Order: sequence, then structure tokens, then C-alpha cells
Amino acid sequence: MRMTYQFLLKLCGITAALACLPLSTASANTYSMPGASNSIIGDVSYTSAWSGETLVGIGQRNNVGLNAMVNANPGLGDNARLSSGTHVKVPSKFLLPPLPRKGIVVNVAEMRMYYYPEGTDSVMTFPIGIGKLGKTIPLGNTSITRKVVNPTWTPPESIRAFNRDQGIELPYAMGPGPDNPLGPYAIYLRIPTFLIHSTIFPESIGRRASFGCVRMHETDIKQFFPLVQPGTPVAIVDMPTKVGWNGNKLFIETHPASEENPDKGMNSVMSSVQAALPNHGAVLVNWQAVAYLADQRDGIPHEIGTKVN
Repeated sequence: MRMTYQFLLKLCGITAALACLPLSTASANTYSMPGASNSIIGDVSYTSAWSGETLVGIGQRNNVGLNAMVNANPGLGDNARLSSGTHVKVPSKFLLPPLPRKGIVVNVAEMRMYYYPEGTDSVMTFPIGIGKLGKTIPLGNTSITRKVVNPTWTPPESIRAFNRDQGIELPYAMGPGPDNPLGPYAIYLRIPTFLIHSTIFPESIGRRASFGCVRMHETDIKQFFPLVQPGTPVAIVDMPTKVGWNGNKLFIETHPASEENPDKGMNSVMSSVQAALPNHGAVLVNWQAVAYLADQRDGIPHEIGTKVN
């Protein structure tokens, strides 16, 4: 049976209406590495919507996932057709995860990946799509084992069973082509059956839509793919709250917690802030702002404190 694009939309739990969205994406964001005491890259920008455009489309042309666009623009709706000229915030400012700056860091709560190219003084960041509820990629440290151009997709039994329950019998393998859900690039990890790959569903970036794999825009992975090699370390974390410094200023970036790992609201956010304070002397923290950002998680870095000595 030949599997069509519409069929695969059903397979991945994405409505056929989304197939009408634009497929183009912006180039991956590459930044100079900030100093050891600095953690911020990028900046928030603003754009005007085209007539009938959605947050999905605006995110695609600005290299930002749907989740980030929705969190930064409450009230606009993820699939609402916007009027021409609608003012839209583009959340392209990020705190680097408070982890060693090497290899690849996948933050599932943020639905964003960071890559530190070896031998360079730069960092790259990409929006990603992740697994549906209950299908999230396992957390922990792993590494790349191999890379394949034009991969063959071998659906695991869990996906075959899911579709069998809907009366659909998947083939045991699907070769390269426009209907292959892996797209033209696949990066295999030491975690069996979990990949980083391109996708024929660009509207799924910034969504929980896969069966566990990490999805990337094709234009992003086309740039990323040649740079990574087998053995590149990969840290997979679930970090809804990131705290970091920029000079003498303390910043926080909050994202909704995942359903699998719900945090404890203000207590969890406070703990993350307090963990960033040791060895920085006296710091004046705006705890009222912290409380607000624990509740209103817009995914954008905000200043919450400053050193006073």
C-alpha cells in the first residue's frame, strides 16, 4: 500500500487541515558564544502578520516553534487566521541551559535544541517537535551512533500497533521518498528507536506530535547534519525553568512543565533561582517578578535580580 501525505497526517495525529500551511522555514540561528558569566543569546523581535497567516507560519519563517509563539502571544490562538498587520512577538531570545556547553542539549520542556559545534566559539539553536504524551524520548545522556541520508523508515511495533487499532496496517519498512516521515535526514542515537530527524510535517515543530523522536525543520537539519559526527554527546533534559546570568543581571526563563514531570509551581521556580545564587555574593532578587513568571510562563528571559556588591 502506498502511504500518501494525507494518510501520514492521520498516522501522526495531525489534522489534514494543517497540510495547507506554508512549508518554508528560516535559517537556523547561530550565535557567538557568550562569555562564561553570560547566558543570553538572541533578542525578542516583533513582526507583522501577513493576511490570513497563523502563528505556525510566523514561527516557521522566524525559526521559532509553535509552542514558543503561543506562549509569547497569549490570546492570538495557534491556528487563528490573523489580519494583515497584526503585531506579533517573536521570542527569539534564549537563556542557554545551565549545563556544560558541549555537544547537543535537547530541552523537551522548551521544545528546543542547542548545539555547540566543536572547535568553534559559537552556539546554534533549533526549534524541535517532540513525542506525544507518554511517548517522550528518555531523559539522560546519550550520543550519536550514525547518520543516514535518505533513510528507510522501519516503524517500531508500538507504532504498528497504534495504527492497527485504527484499521491501518503499516508496511514493515518504507524507503526514501516524499511520504517517508523521517524526511531526508536521520541521526541515530544510542537510545534504540529514538532519532533526531527531518520531517515532512513542518507544522509539528513546537508540538507534541511524534512517537518519541526529535523532529527538526528540513532546512535546520540540512545545516546541522554535516556538523555532527558519531560520538557527539547528547544531553536530553526536561527543564521548564532556566536561570542564568548576563553580567551582573540575573535572568529567568519559564516554560510550561510537561505532563509527565509536573513541577511544584512557585516552589520549583524558587529552587531554580536559589540554585543560581551561590558564589555570586549579595544578590537583590525581585521575588514578586519570580512569582509572576512562575504563573505566566512566556518562554522569554526576564531580568529578576542584580548583584549589589
